[in-house]
Amino acid sequence: MKTLSERHFDALSEIIKNATSRAVQGLSEMIGESIQPSVLKVESIKIENVTPETLLLKDKKFGVLTQTFTGLVSAELVLLFAQENVLQIVQKMLGAEADIETVQECECEAMCELGNIMMNAYLSSIADTLHMPIDSAVPCYTTKTQDDVTQYIKNDTKTDFVLASHVELAIEQNRIEGKLLLLINSDSLAHITNKIDSLA
Repeated sequence: MKTLSERHFDALSEIIKNATSRAVQGLSEMIGESIQPSVLKVESIKIENVTPETLLLKDKKFGVLTQTFTGLVSAELVLLFAQENVLQIVQKMLGAEADIETVQECECEAMCELGNIMMNAYLSSIADTLHMPIDSAVPCYTTKTQDDVTQYIKNDTKTDFVLASHVELAIEQNRIEGKLLLLINSDSLAHITNKIDSLA
């Protein structure tokens, strides 16, 4: 599969938007605050076209969660927040009484917990919509620079496309940008489009 038809992309965009909204709901529950995502945008990017610009990576350093999943479709999900936003999110998870040192010490554990909730919600939404089972691994958390993120994706020999959903959130009037990147190969993407056709 060299490209997605407009019909398949529109259907897949709707599936990804719903999955992203469910992931944001998971974040909302974790921090105990209602969050309404806005400026939700979905893009399909061929692996050879992946750059910081095409991924809309505006910040220099990111908190990065990765999770592989297998089943009828095999792929990898990447969740990104700017590093300063990560600290804001962890602060909300720990409570206002947590000082910056505690926030930094708990960053990895808290983000893995958050990733487990958000990413599983995302994958469950896709699995429910397409009526197919998905088995996922435990999320891994690290920090990466803008270039590190790009190289990580481009070095994945199993990836042909990146299906990127970009979302803006407001947490206590702080504007936070998040990205969910679905790294997928042509065979798995073709399987999804066949599922879309069979459910039409």
